[in-house]
Amino acid sequence: MTFSDGQGADADQARYFATELQRWIDKLSLEMGHGAESATKRNELGDLRRQLKALRDSFPGAFE
Repeated sequence: MTFSDGQGADADQARYFATELQRWIDKLSLEMGHGAESATKRNELGDLRRQLKALRDSFPGAFE
């Protein structure tokens, strides 16, 4: 599939990055559920969730 304006490639990259962010979020959440909770992990988890939201807000068409 070819896109002349680069939108398709950007959407593909956004979806890939969102998938990786979600995996990281899931991993941290699991670790925290097993007693590894710390302020650092909570902050990291919050940062990851903010990044994921910003990505979805920036590329809404990629996640429909």
